[in-house]
Amino acid sequence: MKKAKEGKKGTQIYTYWVASWREGDKTRNVHLGSCRKVDYETSLQKARAMKAEALGMQGL
Repeated sequence: MKKAKEGKKGTQIYTYWVASWREGDKTRNVHLGSCRKVDYETSLQKARAMKAEALGMQGL
């Protein structure tokens, strides 16, 4: 996901990893980290673990 912020020196664009899933009637959006610091595989593993824990699927 990209996010733009206005500053004194102009517009700065930041990119970061985001995961989302449904918990009942609500959508849960989770920030996984900056694209500069976290690679795709790490963010995917983190998202899967968080989703499994949130949905009660640990150990299945």
